[in-house]
Amino acid sequence: MISQGYVAVFEDPLGKEAIEEIVASWLSRFDGVEQVAPHAGTGAGFTLSVKEPRDVMLASDSLQFRILQPPNFAWAYLTVGQRVIETSALPDPDLTLPLDLLLELPGLVEIVPDTDDARLEQLEEEGLL
Repeated sequence: MISQGYVAVFEDPLGKEAIEEIVASWLSRFDGVEQVAPHAGTGAGFTLSVKEPRDVMLASDSLQFRILQPPNFAWAYLTVGQRVIETSALPDPDLTLPLDLLLELPGLVEIVPDTDDARLEQLEEEGLL
């Protein structure tokens, strides 16, 4: 599937407090936030609505969120203890949501478009991706 997205790099690894701050930012700026429910990998996954930062389930280190700004949505992927958030959305030249959801986040150092292969390779070499 073709998508558009970004990689955000943060100063510090994302722990429970930082993740709750990020979710609080999303809740204040967008129409909805959902989290993909952790599951054993069998059967179809599903999302749960996040109404407050404390609703985030940290049952797994790999977290996936869907941020809603109808009629659009974007995905955000992060790993607890790491310093990056990756976003993706269906390609649309007018859709800025995968970038917008990264703006204004606390501790943000850099945003890299997923088309910047050279910088993404550097991040991978640094062990961030």
